[in-house]
Amino acid sequence: MKKIANLILLSALLLAACAEKKPVEPQATAAINYADTTYWYSFGDAEKPADVFYVYPTVSTISFADNDSSWFADIALAEVREEANGNQRFNKMLYGEYNFYAPYYRQMIFESYDQPDSVLKSNAAFAAQDVKDAFQYYMAQGNGGRPFFLVGHSQGSQVLIELLKSGMTDEQRKLMVAAYCIGYHVTAEELAQYPEKLAPARDSLEVGKLIVFNSVTDTTAISRVSRGDVVGVNPTVWTMASDTMPAELQLGMAKYSQNRDSVLIVPCPTRTYLYKHNTVCPDLDPDMVFIPAYEKMFPHGNLHFADSWLFAGNVKQNMACRLRQFNETR
Repeated sequence: MKKIANLILLSALLLAACAEKKPVEPQATAAINYADTTYWYSFGDAEKPADVFYVYPTVSTISFADNDSSWFADIALAEVREEANGNQRFNKMLYGEYNFYAPYYRQMIFESYDQPDSVLKSNAAFAAQDVKDAFQYYMAQGNGGRPFFLVGHSQGSQVLIELLKSGMTDEQRKLMVAAYCIGYHVTAEELAQYPEKLAPARDSLEVGKLIVFNSVTDTTAISRVSRGDVVGVNPTVWTMASDTMPAELQLGMAKYSQNRDSVLIVPCPTRTYLYKHNTVCPDLDPDMVFIPAYEKMFPHGNLHFADSWLFAGNVKQNMACRLRQFNETR
């Protein structure tokens, strides 16, 4: 996790150095050719009973300080793709029981999130289009009729939510076991506009639905990334119940083991309860992923940078349960 923290800190320093830069509007750019293996970190192996289509969070250190003509990370550059590889490798090991499909995409750089909503929405649509194109290539050339999970974190979840809204056919959706869009939100307006496509799972076994969760150590630390969410669940029980759940229901977090070169699930006990669709974890140390440079967006006690691995034991168990349910009801 030290490497991840260092990466985020570097990004923060770049942001601070170029705060006064005024970027131009994004240029029209040709679609990515996802038939080119350059643009895939992993394209599965088709030997396992289900797939994970994974989209990584904001990892690029590209800034307007050295890229003043674009809002986006240029994935044609090997060094930009390399920035995403650590995250994708970690998740490929974490979800090793599934065929792992992970495209590169022209994600928004960090400064986008400081722009007006209209600019942010436009930028997000550009990044989301890459993921929609990659998903369609995966369905045509990789899926082969197998059930699949969508899994993302932060910006990865943001673009997957757009995929759910308008990027897949009804027939394709019939193969979706669940969409784990971790570390983002769905607003009441979005849910009203897309009541079927963004329908949240209401229990631990419902299939074909959206699953969102965000975590904090206390109720004062909710960030704008999850504020206003109307679908978030407590990932220890997969419901929207507000009751405090005992610590033993937290099934462990994911941690990289250098000795084994693998990802292990290790104990991380904490009570949990839901507050405004954020999962509150009162027994965890708020300093575990706190970065002062990001305090404005992620205040002390916000666990956004941990969300994708903090409840990994619960997520992996739940994926297996939902896949079993999916196969029994097909």
